[in-house]
Amino acid sequence: MPYSFISLGCASVIFFVGGLDRTPWRYSSVADHLQVIVLTILAILLALVFTFALNRLEPVARSLPVLQGGLIVSFLIVARSAARYWYTRQLRNNNKNDRANEQPSETVLVMGVNSLTELFLLSVKEFASQRFQVAGIIAEESSMRGRAIQQKPILGTVEELSDVLQALEVHGVAADRIVVTIPQDRIKPHSLQSLLEIEKTWDIAIEFLPERLGLEGEPQGRSVVPGQVRNSAPAQRAVPLVGNVVDASRANFAVKSLHKRLIDALGATLLILAVSPLAILVALIVALDVRFPIIFWQQRPGLYGRPFKLYKFRTMHASHDKQGERIPDDQRSSAIGKLLRRTRLDELPQLLNVLIGDMSLVGPRPLLPCDQAPEYATRLSVRPGITGWAQVNGGRIISTSDKLVLDIWYVQNASLALDLVILLRTARMVLFGDRVDNDAIVQARSNLGLNMAPAE
Repeated sequence: MPYSFISLGCASVIFFVGGLDRTPWRYSSVADHLQVIVLTILAILLALVFTFALNRLEPVARSLPVLQGGLIVSFLIVARSAARYWYTRQLRNNNKNDRANEQPSETVLVMGVNSLTELFLLSVKEFASQRFQVAGIIAEESSMRGRAIQQKPILGTVEELSDVLQALEVHGVAADRIVVTIPQDRIKPHSLQSLLEIEKTWDIAIEFLPERLGLEGEPQGRSVVPGQVRNSAPAQRAVPLVGNVVDASRANFAVKSLHKRLIDALGATLLILAVSPLAILVALIVALDVRFPIIFWQQRPGLYGRPFKLYKFRTMHASHDKQGERIPDDQRSSAIGKLLRRTRLDELPQLLNVLIGDMSLVGPRPLLPCDQAPEYATRLSVRPGITGWAQVNGGRIISTSDKLVLDIWYVQNASLALDLVILLRTARMVLFGDRVDNDAIVQARSNLGLNMAPAE
């Protein structure tokens, strides 16, 4: 009992003096958790000193302070983490109501590893998570490569920025802006030169955040005005939602209904359990064929054009050899990789996309942003699918324009019966290969008032 009361008194004083009660739990960070650990150790040590002076710790088991410290730290950190998770979840749920009318996010790279970088990432996460997507961080020191700030990876150095941009584009991610969190006068000359070269060759805006916040004077020799908006952007950098996309989605209640989502989730769960042995076998084959990583992701426009990560098994070797030379795409694919693509086994990881709600079992296949024509944006009013009407009527051997027309026809005629037909025809396609159905293409083009003949 004496040790308990002494511990309570010491902890009350140490925690108050140390300011443990001054940080709102919903904003707790790793630094706050370290503060909990340090102050707990100090409180226990102080309690041990006073108790030893009182009764030489004779009635106190030697393991008690260790258990006490572990329980205090665990409770306080778990409570803070739970509060932060609850707050983040509530904020995310509140933002969902506005997502349908929002444009796709702008992709940003952040250059700099400092407190301002962390502040920027937290600000984006809190206030503009739907407008900005941070693809990663660029550092000046190579020793920082592979680490992360606020779960955003450090992709490389400024000198490697061109390679980083190329690697991102392989994944379907095109950077629109580079936000620099280092004052211009503190950037190394060769790093600044590399930034200016990237600005010229890649048509990417460079924005100095310290200047934007008024933390430094107007730099000289700048060719990029802070906060400038380019008059035109490459088509592949965003997927504009033109037309009455939201109204189209409401008119197709059968596609967006809760029943379809429940069927997708249930179907994906059952399929994951059923094909897990096959997926493990494919993963082993991929690891032996093209080495690690075995999963390839690429950013595609999803529901309402919002970008998401599409997962596949890798079927191609690395894009560069050991000497850093570029390998042509036709030389990167092995016979095993071609077989996996032919049988669609490389798309098994997309069942996870269906399970988490990014995709559906049946729907328009998610295209690359550069292939998503604005005049066909209505196809984005439903979740993209693992298979769809375009895939069972020609798939990879028909033109992109015909795929878009067939997808629009599906959106306008979607039903549970049609989904079942597509799933059955998908099984036939996997077994016997792609077959073009010219009648389906002509019908879809006729509905849109286009040229009746399929595109060459």
